[in-house]
Amino acid sequence: MPTINNILPSGFKSPALLSGMDDGTPILVGLSGGADSSALLHMLCRYSAQSGAKIYAAHVNHGIRGAEADRDEEFCRELARSLGVEIFVLRADVPQIAKETGESVETAAREVRYSYFDQIMREQDIPILATAHNANDNLETVIFNIARGSGLGGVCGIPECRQTSLGVVIRPILSMEKREILEYCEENEISFVTDSTNVDTDYTRNLIRAEIIPVMQRINSGAVRNASRMSESLREDSLCLESMAGWFIEELGNGYSIETEKICGSPPSIVNRALIRLYDELTGGRTLEQTHINSLRELAFRAVPHSSVSLPAGIEGVIEGGKLCLRKAKKKTEISDYSLVLCEGKNFISQTNTEIFIGNSQNAKNVYKKSIILYIDSAKIKGELFVRPRRAGDILRTRGMTKSLKKLLCEKKIDLELRARLPIICDSEGVVAVPLVALRDGMKADPNSDSAVAINICFY
Repeated sequence: MPTINNILPSGFKSPALLSGMDDGTPILVGLSGGADSSALLHMLCRYSAQSGAKIYAAHVNHGIRGAEADRDEEFCRELARSLGVEIFVLRADVPQIAKETGESVETAAREVRYSYFDQIMREQDIPILATAHNANDNLETVIFNIARGSGLGGVCGIPECRQTSLGVVIRPILSMEKREILEYCEENEISFVTDSTNVDTDYTRNLIRAEIIPVMQRINSGAVRNASRMSESLREDSLCLESMAGWFIEELGNGYSIETEKICGSPPSIVNRALIRLYDELTGGRTLEQTHINSLRELAFRAVPHSSVSLPAGIEGVIEGGKLCLRKAKKKTEISDYSLVLCEGKNFISQTNTEIFIGNSQNAKNVYKKSIILYIDSAKIKGELFVRPRRAGDILRTRGMTKSLKKLLCEKKIDLELRARLPIICDSEGVVAVPLVALRDGMKADPNSDSAVAINICFY
């Protein structure tokens, strides 16, 4: 039976220090029965003797290794009993869950574990979860992330503490090497079980553990500890950059928008983090991949009004008003072709859910509280006045220059959805007016003149 005293190894970090909570805050320990978690449970029992914190354990039998998994479960029950710790146990058919969800067995197992931990924390009012990740695990994570091309966040490795909706997850022995943990187990007569799948190099992490880390240690015997120190230093740098990105959003941004000039003139490391944070807030926790960050920055550099890129989770990045805006992707408005001769009074365009009132300037002013009013000279109208949607090749002569409607709409920064709904007012000579954009030269009338025709447009 393991013995308990108040001596803790130098590599153990106080849960109170890591979590920022009181010494006596209860702690749930994820217990697999391996050397790491068994040693951590033992250390936390020593910590409990000093602080008064109540310690609980949780074990998940994943149903993957048959009798061996049952052996591990029984071992964890006995270890917890010997240390006077209340234990919670879940038996789950992870292979079947993985089959149903289409996830890997590793991913399904992790989700089952943390879902169970969350359940216990919620039901037992335990705000701290302690896991037994160590310095070797951290190096494995760093190597794995390097191999898949992650950024600074991935090379930072495993964080010592992370917030959850129910509290915090802490790693009190993250700075301890595996050999130190095994030495602790030996010194304190702590038995543990070994997972037979740990030697299966078909699993990526096992391959890193069995073949890559030993080579690194031959190059430098302090590789594991050095990597731990590197990760800690990089985490400090990352926190600084995150803080600057927060300031960048607060000072220069506007909702989910950032001025394109600020994006182009600011360090990429800050801009990237700002975009990641905005996307995270907009989607409720989704991750923005580097390829999408690159697309957004290229969009901002080009700064073409109303240009856009599609992002995962139904989000789009759009250039509007000199800003890069992240927003929920708007459903594209499909407008069928139409042509409607305008008559005096109300004219309804069903395709765009728009109403146009034609009358003199006096009875048109207050037809709609919120609308667009144009005044045109009836003497200058050629033939009948009618409306239709915008068509390729449309042009308008305004202010002495002939321009395409596409260019005019861009210059006026008209939203893409509204462009599709705008009624193009025409006569037999071509485009007469585009609401919110321009009138054809010579068509504008004084509202008080007898020849003025009021065109009042309302969008529903």
